[in-house]
Amino acid sequence: MVAVRRFWHVGINVTDMDATIEFYEKIGFEVIQDKELEDANLARAFMFEGASKLRFAHMRLPNGSADEALLDLIQWHDDRAKGRAEGDLIHPGLCRFSILTDDIQAEYVRLSDLGVEFLTEPQAVMDPDGVKGWKLLFARDPDGTLFHFVELIGVPATVG
Repeated sequence: MVAVRRFWHVGINVTDMDATIEFYEKIGFEVIQDKELEDANLARAFMFEGASKLRFAHMRLPNGSADEALLDLIQWHDDRAKGRAEGDLIHPGLCRFSILTDDIQAEYVRLSDLGVEFLTEPQAVMDPDGVKGWKLLFARDPDGTLFHFVELIGVPATVG
């Protein structure tokens, strides 16, 4: 029997927690938890030599269930993150996370008006049947973490 229960969160290191929270609130996420933590065991647990202080925030979309995955934002105080995220869509490793929407064009307009900069306008990718597919819209958060919105075409906006 497999003991795995569910996908819990995506961890994102940030350089400015307040700016990152404000950004993801524009997207539609809500803060579930925002804490400072000081514990000498952080270095061992997170394999980060000398770490003992951090601030973390958990964020979740408001219409989701309590079992849905969270954004786990982490700002280290001992040795701050520097630069920008290096993720892209081609190289191995985490390349993006996705947010499902029912109306990608409306999100594009709403968030553009709030100052969110997108990498492209919404793009459609269709299955060979020409009926089902996806609309995709890519953006980066304040530290460069890549994510995208997805609108399912020809199927309900639930994945089951």
